[in-house]
Amino acid sequence: MLTQISTWMKDFTSQNTAIAEDETKLARTVAALLVEAAMADGDIDEIEYAHIQHMLVTQLDLSTDDANAMLDESVASHEDRIEIHSLTRHIRNDTDAADRSVILEMVWMVVLADGNLDVHESQLMRRLAGLLFFDDVESGLAAQRARQRLGLA
Repeated sequence: MLTQISTWMKDFTSQNTAIAEDETKLARTVAALLVEAAMADGDIDEIEYAHIQHMLVTQLDLSTDDANAMLDESVASHEDRIEIHSLTRHIRNDTDAADRSVILEMVWMVVLADGNLDVHESQLMRRLAGLLFFDDVESGLAAQRARQRLGLA
């Protein structure tokens, strides 16, 4: 299922290296949203950072260098961000429900990476599900899939 977004993100050229500008913008948005989720409990730890970096490489087909640069940029811009509506608006407008579901699952994987669901993370996930037009049941299913992928189920 997570390969759906990967397939959608990658612009397959003869060299398999080009990513369209819109796809890069979406990748930056997803990276920023993942960082926001990691920082919901006040800090991004090594486990969360590694999970985000891994997902950017494996799910969004970014090179390791591009993923690291995008992740560092997202962490640096976190302090200036006062809302997540602009991030979710872009995702809502430019992806279908299946891709949004994959993104929601990715965010769940970040907040569950340390094995704990903090009160602030729980609140963020409820708000995020609504902003991405998912109800509690759909969000719960995404959380369950994330737990299974992380070996927490």
